[in-house]
Amino acid sequence: MHSVLTSRAKYVKKKLLLYHIYVLVGLIFFYGCATPIPPTGGPADKQGPVILHTIPETGTTNFNEQTIEIQFNEFVNRSSLTNNITIEPDLGIDFETHWKRKKLTIEFEAPLPDSTTVIVTLGAKISDTRNNKMGVPTTIAVSTGNEIDEGSIVGRLRSASNGKGIDGVKVLLYRSPIDLERPATYQAETDTGGVFRFKYLREGIYQALYVEDRNRNKIWDARESAQPFNRRFLDLKKGAADTLDVIYVPQVDTLAPGILGVGLFSTHRMRLRFDENIKVNDTVDITVNDTLGNTYSSAYPLYIPAADPFVLFAQSDSLLKEGVSYEVIIEGITDLAGNELDKNNAMFEGSSQEDTTLQRVIRVDSQVGLTPKQSLIVTYAAPIKERDIVDSLVIAEGEVTFTDWPAISINQNILTISPQKEWIEGVDYQFLVWNPATQRRQLYEPEIWDELELGSVEVAIADTNSSVQYQLSLSNEQVPVFRDTTFTGKVELTGLPPVAYKLVIYNDVNGNGKWDKGTVLPFVEPEPYYVQETVTVQTGFASEVILDFSKSPKRLRREEIPEPEIE
Repeated sequence: MHSVLTSRAKYVKKKLLLYHIYVLVGLIFFYGCATPIPPTGGPADKQGPVILHTIPETGTTNFNEQTIEIQFNEFVNRSSLTNNITIEPDLGIDFETHWKRKKLTIEFEAPLPDSTTVIVTLGAKISDTRNNKMGVPTTIAVSTGNEIDEGSIVGRLRSASNGKGIDGVKVLLYRSPIDLERPATYQAETDTGGVFRFKYLREGIYQALYVEDRNRNKIWDARESAQPFNRRFLDLKKGAADTLDVIYVPQVDTLAPGILGVGLFSTHRMRLRFDENIKVNDTVDITVNDTLGNTYSSAYPLYIPAADPFVLFAQSDSLLKEGVSYEVIIEGITDLAGNELDKNNAMFEGSSQEDTTLQRVIRVDSQVGLTPKQSLIVTYAAPIKERDIVDSLVIAEGEVTFTDWPAISINQNILTISPQKEWIEGVDYQFLVWNPATQRRQLYEPEIWDELELGSVEVAIADTNSSVQYQLSLSNEQVPVFRDTTFTGKVELTGLPPVAYKLVIYNDVNGNGKWDKGTVLPFVEPEPYYVQETVTVQTGFASEVILDFSKSPKRLRREEIPEPEIE
């Protein structure tokens, strides 16, 4: 009996051991097949995935396999691979992707064609499991022949608003015979610096285009934003490298703003609401008509709230009576891209509401500093009627305090404090401005820049053709300073406060008064353009900017370029 029990106990132990083994194997299988999850704890991971090696290596010749393996240094967010992997040129061969932990395998469903350079590009937006992107597109190239194509084309895209490189956008490259209605032969993606590179190219005639390609089909769509480069065609020799001019891409906003409605805060105070952020130009005109279309009253803008940049408060000169319908018509207001109002009128009802606006300081311009003849401008919430605003104003000029500063003017809701001819050189000024909302004075101490502290900017075009006219604008919204001029060869802008400025220069080739980015069809090259977001002016010095638009890569004359085949 004892032996029977012993045997039964051993049997039970074996069954339990097998059970635990099965459970362990099952857990290993489950976690091995599950979606990778990043580990928790430790310092934050901010680096995107990196390719450790590929099989075959890039540059391999006489490649006769149908698979390419890519080993990453970490787990990759597999869904990020969608739309971020391309095979070029178009081989007409389908492929599948397979994952095994950190290894990606690309498997072609048919043999690759002979004597062909095949390019696999992994886009910069491929990310790890923490959504850290690669940042730079990676190319793997192999050849099924004895040699690999080694031609290359490089270029850069910059923002026309600030000059910074634009990352993550597409550039299409067509090889002769060129048919813009068909998919491009190659596609490149800009890196974080706005640089794009086409590598492993055959010799031939090429045309490059910047496109939005929202459909991601590598086809130029005339309805999408697109730009040509300065050279329409490039004649790329075998194994040669070529560089395209930088092109500047403007902010694409052609949608005109419109007014959504009018609200009344009192019998005179209007709140105009628009469908996007706006700015008020010097030519602003606000008119209130009656229901017959006759002019009833004029109105003037008060301010745009910083928290609601799509709202404009305005003041009617005449009473807007309760129970009466009116129409407001607005001119001289645009969106931030400069598009004028599409819908510039709105109907509204008058009101008997008393004005309960809390009078207060909205903003003070020129807080950074003042030039010798520049005024300090204070914007209030409502038209200035309170004597306290003027009577409580105190200006300290060095050791002397003024409670009756003579150079003061009021226009609607704007208080302007001007110098008595000029602010005195070497003297510190303090402006104590009355704020009715707090019943206290607010202190402003702008720096006073005397003539010796002002600087200048000298801009020169290093071009043999000195008769070419260029448009120039120099601006700083905080000071505020805006200079706009036309020049040939060289120009010097003097009397500038020592701050940083945005500089824009372009050649208005077609004379339409604005910079044009060029068109694809018919081909018109972009007008010469340059923008620098920060040009620093130093006290008493001249900052020099020299531009050489002629130092672009050599542009072949028309007769030097073999005419490509265009379908």
